[in-house]
Amino acid sequence: MTDELRATDSMWQGSGVDLDAYLARLGYRGDVAPDLATLRGLHTAHVDAIAFDNLDALLGRTVVPIDLDSVQEKIVRQGRGGWCLEQVVLMAAVLDRIGFTFTAFAGRTRVRTGSKFGPALHVALCVEADGERWIHDVSFGAFGPHEPIRLAENARLDGDWSFDLLREPTGEHVLRFLRPEGPVELYGFTTDVRYPSDFELLNHFCLTHPRSPFNHRMVLQRTQPEVRHLLAGSTLTEIRPEGPPTVRELGVDELLSAPREIFGITLDPGDVQALGKILDGP
Repeated sequence: MTDELRATDSMWQGSGVDLDAYLARLGYRGDVAPDLATLRGLHTAHVDAIAFDNLDALLGRTVVPIDLDSVQEKIVRQGRGGWCLEQVVLMAAVLDRIGFTFTAFAGRTRVRTGSKFGPALHVALCVEADGERWIHDVSFGAFGPHEPIRLAENARLDGDWSFDLLREPTGEHVLRFLRPEGPVELYGFTTDVRYPSDFELLNHFCLTHPRSPFNHRMVLQRTQPEVRHLLAGSTLTEIRPEGPPTVRELGVDELLSAPREIFGITLDPGDVQALGKILDGP
């Protein structure tokens, strides 16, 4: 496993990442080394600071580059969020720069659909740290883990937000979000290695395919220590460690202010204007 991981790390362009700017974007002031403490610290700081953001797709941009330079410009310098493909490109470069060993994998999302057989659209990383392998997933949004979870059957991540990892007879791992009302299956995956060329195909599907879940309504998500927010269309869901989620509908004015006020996303004034026209309808 280690040799395979090391053979692929050069493709992630760690030498091209502006590590200082990325850490400043996160507000991260801890030590940086290829160890579990850094992996945990970066994971928590990333999901707190950087939202899941599909606004480019909603604005009709059918070509959105996911090379490192473009992703850094958008997320780090412009203060935007990004969807999983963009965030993984950025995070992979950061981990490569620091010296971690890892691969990417793809998962089939089950939350909200209940389907085990949908397309494998979600991507995340499998990282070696302190002699073990860890699922490092910073881009699943409001339902995703706030720190890495060990890649092992029946592994658990306990705390205010709890998760576990099961292994199905098919060989797929299943990541679950453990809620007071019962466990929620997030996605199933294997650790078959995925490459940046696979990301290009997934990106094209998410931007342009009529069955893409991301190009016909606003989807913003953010994970913070005490609360998680999910905006899907005009429906805002707020999740806290205890108690059932709260759900409410937002009006157009609230929807236009939500990216900045709730999700910490900085939008260009032209994008705000274009978004307003979309939300107002024909």
